[in-house]
Amino acid sequence: MQDDCELRNVVDSVIYHTLDIWDEVKLISKYKHGRHETAWQTFTVAEQAEIQCRLAIAWMRLGMLPGERVAIMAVNRPRWIFTLNGLLAAHLVAVPIYPTLTAEQAAYILNHSGAKYVVVDTLAQAEKIASVLDRLPRVKGIYIMDVLERQPDAPLYAFDALLALAPEPIDARDIYVRARDRAPAEGEGVPPSDDGAAQLCERIRGINGEDLAAIVYTSGTTGDPKGVMLTHQNFLSQRPVQKGFHVGRDDVFLNHLPFSHCFGLTADLFGTIEMRATLVIADGIAPEQIRHALHSIEPTVIMSVPRFFEKTYMQIQQTVEQRPKIARRLLAAAVRVGIEVQALQRDGHPLPAGLRLKYRLSRRITDQVLCKAGLRRLHLAYAGGAPISPELCLFFEGLGIPVYQGYGLTETSPVVTVNLPGRNKPGTVGLPIEGMEIATAEDGEILVRGKCVMKGYFDDPAETARVIDGEGWLHTGDVGQIDSDGYLRIVDRKKELIVTSNGKNIAPLAVESAFNTDPFINRVAVIGEGRNFISALVFPEFDHVRQWAARQNLAPESDHALVSHPAVRALFEERIALVNERLARYEQIKKFALVEHVPNVDTGEITPTEKIKRRHIEEKYRDIIEGMYT
Repeated sequence: MQDDCELRNVVDSVIYHTLDIWDEVKLISKYKHGRHETAWQTFTVAEQAEIQCRLAIAWMRLGMLPGERVAIMAVNRPRWIFTLNGLLAAHLVAVPIYPTLTAEQAAYILNHSGAKYVVVDTLAQAEKIASVLDRLPRVKGIYIMDVLERQPDAPLYAFDALLALAPEPIDARDIYVRARDRAPAEGEGVPPSDDGAAQLCERIRGINGEDLAAIVYTSGTTGDPKGVMLTHQNFLSQRPVQKGFHVGRDDVFLNHLPFSHCFGLTADLFGTIEMRATLVIADGIAPEQIRHALHSIEPTVIMSVPRFFEKTYMQIQQTVEQRPKIARRLLAAAVRVGIEVQALQRDGHPLPAGLRLKYRLSRRITDQVLCKAGLRRLHLAYAGGAPISPELCLFFEGLGIPVYQGYGLTETSPVVTVNLPGRNKPGTVGLPIEGMEIATAEDGEILVRGKCVMKGYFDDPAETARVIDGEGWLHTGDVGQIDSDGYLRIVDRKKELIVTSNGKNIAPLAVESAFNTDPFINRVAVIGEGRNFISALVFPEFDHVRQWAARQNLAPESDHALVSHPAVRALFEERIALVNERLARYEQIKKFALVEHVPNVDTGEITPTEKIKRRHIEEKYRDIIEGMYT
């Protein structure tokens, strides 16, 4: 087997990391062969490889040439993974699209990327694309992952019709071994046109590191999405991160991050291949679906965004609040012991005998909490995509689960810096990964250079030149600070820094994240650009607020009546006052408005990774905002 330092492309990595675990189950989902089942379904590496090879051969038989594009617009499921790996093996370029996008938004990406085919999950998704087909002159067909009761009319096709283009028996292991050897065997010659396996070997051998693997469109908090061109080498640049977590073939990842996002793609999909771990795809992203997966699977690894850990913290707190006062006090004491132990271990100090005894007793308490939350086996938790509050990190540390933070963006494949076991510095997003350099400009903007930096924006050389300078530095648009040990701390998005009419500079993210562990608040959007004080739009956590209202014998008839009630208003005044105590005077929220719904992707108020789309929110709630300043 070739040395792993010789890997030239993502397909090489798939081959290298799977041949010795060929018959092991490494993928679990409620979907199998396009059908949703009630029980978990399993896939061995061999099963996955056969489907992926058949798909690669099918694309070639459709006449797809190296470098041409195919879009995937689906929720996470096994056929998403098979489609991606089949495309990459055929030397094609994947264009992931969020399934929540509208027909118009999807049409923009399909036209801009020049995708020739679209693979979707459901008939409804296919019909959504079909509704704008007259504006998609390059799209030849739409393949549907779900098993269909009847064959649709062209250009809609069943996924099985794609597989049927490669009906012959496939020896995927033989294909992998031959492709791994790179040079054709003596006497192999030019493969005949009907020998799909031999042609696929040639395709894989022809993939270079600088060839495109995917065009990932940024969801963006402003403006039209840009197509980030990521090469095979870009994705391989993430391998030091994956190796640094010391995860192995006995580990189980729970996936709920969308594969359409670069973080989900590299952390879960490519990451589990690299680490030979098992990937379990949660049966949806609703809280109850994730809770079901946590309890039935008991994962050992979770890669997620801070919102997942905030929700988990709130659920634990709600459970604890129902227990007797002495039990709550014992848990608080146990968490404090855990924090002390983690701090000593992080700094390499031995544990005093007395602390070791207290820790053993404390673990009996914290283990019960972890068991009830479905986190009994969890030993690695990673949060990316947005800052996570220090208080939240301390809480999970106290339970014996350090939450490691990193920093990156789609344009950097995505991870640039990361905290790892043995070099974790809370309050920072870690050190640069191998092969990366970071620096800050005079205005504090974070600059990045190295193997993970994108090839550029697709069909947009002007924007590429604007963000990547002549020395190869990517200007990230984020503001940060590098400490004396080289660790990076994020301040905020450069464009989102608020300058008040008094000339004060405020990072809204720092203010907003202070509310992340408040059980009554879903999220906060800070306002104040050009104004003489800071205000906020507050989106309540309605379930928790309704429970509180019931305990106060309040019975508002609607969410509007709930947020308008003087007692509820007073409750939020108290919550905001508690946070204001920790802020500088000029950062404090002077006025706020309660919004009577929870922001979501469909309404355009947050991105699929749950970042606030500030400009959209300010436009949508302009009248409410103006009311706070008049």
